[in-house]
Amino acid sequence: MEFNQYKTNEVKSNPKYKGLLQWGIENGVLMKGVDFPASFGDVIGVVASEDLPSDTVIICIPQSLIISPEKCKQSTLITVYNNHPEMFDEEETNEAEFNILTFYMFNEKKKGEQSFYYPYIQAIQTNNTLMAWSNEDLQKIEDPLILEEFQLIKQDFLGLWSKAKLIFDNAQDVFGAPRISDKSDFFWAIECVMSRCFGWALKSTCLVPIADFLNHSNKACTHYMVHSALEKGSVSNSEEQANFERQYVIKRNNMNLSILGIEADKEIQKWEDEKIKFILGNKQCLRDQNLLEDLERSSINEQRDIINMIHYEQIIQDPKLNIWDQDSLASSDSEDNDSDEEVKLEKFQEFEILKIKELAEWKIREEQKRIEKEFQSINLKNQPIVTVTLNPEKKNKVIIRGLPQYQIEAIKAKQQIINGRLRKQKEEKILSQVDDVQSREDQQWDWLDEYDQEAYFCITTTAPIKKFEQVTVSYGKRTNRFLLCWYGFALLENVYKQLADQLKLWLNTEILEDKEKSLDQILNTIIIKKLIYEDESMVDKILYNGYEIPISSLSKEFRIKKNKLDMDIISILRLFLQIKYGKEKDLLSTIPMSIDYEIVVMQFYYSMLQNLMKSYSQDLVQDLKELEQTFEYPKRFAIYINKERKEILISQSQIVEEAITILKRFKETQKLRDCYVQNMNIETVQTISIIKGLKDYLKLLYEFL
Repeated sequence: MEFNQYKTNEVKSNPKYKGLLQWGIENGVLMKGVDFPASFGDVIGVVASEDLPSDTVIICIPQSLIISPEKCKQSTLITVYNNHPEMFDEEETNEAEFNILTFYMFNEKKKGEQSFYYPYIQAIQTNNTLMAWSNEDLQKIEDPLILEEFQLIKQDFLGLWSKAKLIFDNAQDVFGAPRISDKSDFFWAIECVMSRCFGWALKSTCLVPIADFLNHSNKACTHYMVHSALEKGSVSNSEEQANFERQYVIKRNNMNLSILGIEADKEIQKWEDEKIKFILGNKQCLRDQNLLEDLERSSINEQRDIINMIHYEQIIQDPKLNIWDQDSLASSDSEDNDSDEEVKLEKFQEFEILKIKELAEWKIREEQKRIEKEFQSINLKNQPIVTVTLNPEKKNKVIIRGLPQYQIEAIKAKQQIINGRLRKQKEEKILSQVDDVQSREDQQWDWLDEYDQEAYFCITTTAPIKKFEQVTVSYGKRTNRFLLCWYGFALLENVYKQLADQLKLWLNTEILEDKEKSLDQILNTIIIKKLIYEDESMVDKILYNGYEIPISSLSKEFRIKKNKLDMDIISILRLFLQIKYGKEKDLLSTIPMSIDYEIVVMQFYYSMLQNLMKSYSQDLVQDLKELEQTFEYPKRFAIYINKERKEILISQSQIVEEAITILKRFKETQKLRDCYVQNMNIETVQTISIIKGLKDYLKLLYEFL
């Protein structure tokens, strides 16, 4: 969204924004190099009024303005909070902080001009989450999982209102007499907290006036809590200073705090973007050196294309280099949801353990075949029974019995290698967290007083920002699905793309044998686009498309990403299709064992992707054509997310098509590198990206076929 000076002049004269800014400045808000409010189309935000370097604090909100649960508990609502621990006690419910803030904001809104936060509340009178969308607008979102998730959220909030109304009726001495507007005001408070609160790396979930007017983007500023007296070393009590500094992390040497009159002890290290660093370090591989101009302002997709060109040249110049040997930069296509790295590590560990188990079983079968072949005349009834199981107490351990000791030791050695790799990844993550000033605060907050005028919530640049660019913050690595459900908007180009992390398969092998059903009928039956409700899980079944489906027959959830082959779904399909197509006995789910079978699996997956594409009412071309028009935001956001899903399916289909082509060539030539290099083309960078999306899969082919 481009900065609009004309509309900015209009919003600056709007009394509610003028009142908010004046209130903020009078109460200690500091700004440097930015201007608020600013207009970007119909969106209000913050604009850079000058070129801003990286690692620079540009906005400071004093702790005294921040609305935290602890501050709420110091208000007249304390008796209500104490009388209802089931709603407001952190030890009894995970929703305590949300509920505390919601009831507080409702009460402050009801106070009107008597509220200290009246200027802030006036400026955020309108919320734009899905709660405000009409049913007609909601139906434009053609993803049933998003709509189901939103309906669950809505039902939870309706339930919260039912409980709140009883509390309001019984605590009129606190909240005043009931009013017709109470329900709408309460839902306003709900939307306010759900869409505007901050939480990561803070003492608690809280609302930060003015800072919450910064919009979200993938490449954005971050936030820190800074104590100016501790940074200056000027706390009046030296013993208290020493005690607090054991908890508080000094930040003056990591960012420019001149807005607070604080100078660093040493030169602040210049910000480096890993992608740009890689490009500049390998610029000799680029045929077009003009691509290096103004790299900092290039988009993530443009930088990715340049990196793909470099990887292509490296492959062409070094005939011994395989695509999976090349440097990998941090991927930007997955959601963190506050625990993404842990989830990825756990999934990797699960996959490797299953792979070891399957390999061990396969080696056992091969050994038994060899023994049977060599000693057919010997009675083998007394041979020890070989078993391979997962230790139920320690899921990262594989128990093997009945094998010769040398084979068990070999498998153990392999396990140790993997465990070492996992430990190294965990250690690297811990070290990266230590390097991150924000995460090092580690929830030690004795130094922070709720009304401390020297404690600030600081918006800090992470990368350079040009004059007249919008200044944004990141809500995290959030998919459009998450953003739409919780914030009511979607991004046109969100780098954290994935299709339905609740997507599952019904592993109904009987339906594969039903010759009367077409492939589309089979796919429409086994693809489960439904959230699994808690009550359904308790009875171990769900109802879907007229079928009663046991939970135990569903696959785990999988995510389809735009630029990478989904290995989870390939493993699931290898297992699922064995009954009908698996003629060889030694087919495994984690490892390719037959080229012919891999082709069958990939073709089935391609059919799945095409089936999912058919569920949309219009194609991608029509979406793009509609986006050229100007219309209301609900429809635009719905098209954003529909368009994104189609782009993911198209890209994944291209990756699968390429895999099928490579497999067919590999079957004929047995020269894997030649098979995938043949289609890489510097003139169409997209083909390089497609093949890079297969690199984990290609490595497995190289190792096992």
